[in-house]
Amino acid sequence: MKRLTDFVSEGFIWGVGITRPRPGQERVAALYITATLAAAVLGAVAAFMFVLGRLQ
Repeated sequence: MKRLTDFVSEGFIWGVGITRPRPGQERVAALYITATLAAAVLGAVAAFMFVLGRLQ
């Protein structure tokens, strides 16, 4: 069974069209892609919460 990071990595590779990682580097690339996407989502949520807090 594949890990969640593998699914996220494959989806990102196919969806965005980045170059596939070298053989043996797939695990590191999957963790990096997943962490980067999670940080982007958390950053967007934090910015949204900040804006909501400033509006009140």
